[in-house]
Amino acid sequence: MPSFSGGVAGGGVGGPASAPPRPFRPSRYVPVSAATTFLVGATTLFFCFTCPWLSEYISGVITIYIAVIFLFTLANFCMATFMDPGIFPRAEEDEDKEDDFRAPLYKTVEIRGIQVRMKWCSTCRFYRPPRCSHCSVCDNCVEDFDHHCPWVNNCIGRRNYRYFFLFLLSLTTHIMDVFGFGLVYVLHHRQQLDTPHAAVTMGVMCIAGLFFVPVAGLTGFHIVLVARGRTTNEQVTGKFRGGVNPFTKGCFRNISHVLCSPQAPRYMGRWWNRQTVEVQPPFLRRTLTEAQLEAKVLDNGIQNDRHSTRSKSSLDQMESQSADTEAPPPPKPDLRYAGLPRADTE
Repeated sequence: MPSFSGGVAGGGVGGPASAPPRPFRPSRYVPVSAATTFLVGATTLFFCFTCPWLSEYISGVITIYIAVIFLFTLANFCMATFMDPGIFPRAEEDEDKEDDFRAPLYKTVEIRGIQVRMKWCSTCRFYRPPRCSHCSVCDNCVEDFDHHCPWVNNCIGRRNYRYFFLFLLSLTTHIMDVFGFGLVYVLHHRQQLDTPHAAVTMGVMCIAGLFFVPVAGLTGFHIVLVARGRTTNEQVTGKFRGGVNPFTKGCFRNISHVLCSPQAPRYMGRWWNRQTVEVQPPFLRRTLTEAQLEAKVLDNGIQNDRHSTRSKSSLDQMESQSADTEAPPPPKPDLRYAGLPRADTE
């Protein structure tokens, strides 16, 4: 990532300037726990009570297909939940400590010929890069911030937006499959709706139908955002409502960028790349050779005990030689000028 003014990387990657530990709040884990319970529980009931009949009387491929879609949905859900969304490390406490008073609130950068403002973050103590925002729930600046999703208990940013988008697509497909194949089972057992298998199937269908409308609506909303090259934060705040979006690349390239672009680097916790620098005090000097001792006449440093006698004798000898010899006369000034004969000069 390019370095922006204000020291985005000033805190060091994974150093002591990381975000302080957040207090434990059990209420934050209620939505993600409920989503996991409904997803895993309803799918398990569907596999136990409905899929055996579908495999026996229709085709065994149906069970394999639903299992693959479910595993793909669960994998993307876990990636969106546990992956770092792209948190920037905070600046050091002693770095730019006076910038909160002296730095302007905004700075502008040019992206594709369009001026984009970068805002100063007083919490993280640097200018936020374009499309970066500070999450009030996580208390961190996230790169390409989209929104904070309570259902995955994580921010959605540059690094995990792809998995969140794929999770929505696969979850919508999974809900449609469960509801559709459950309806097929119920229609074939209209005279046996009082059986446990039919009751469980109708219960799973009710759960799928209850979540289909909000999940499908959210999926369609993000499909439009991906096609237009915007984030949820930019769409809700109307950031590019009156101007041109400098981050869009066209519908097809926007979709390919979200689904096929390389994974963004992680800025937090990369301690294995840290390099240590050994600093020696100025009074600790390396061992000098005989030639270096003879050449080092005016040395104000402290030599070690091993060479103290040798250096002292060398200095005394040089001082005695310089005292015996007379000082050379000062050089005569050269009054000759270029272009004049020697006689005229004298």
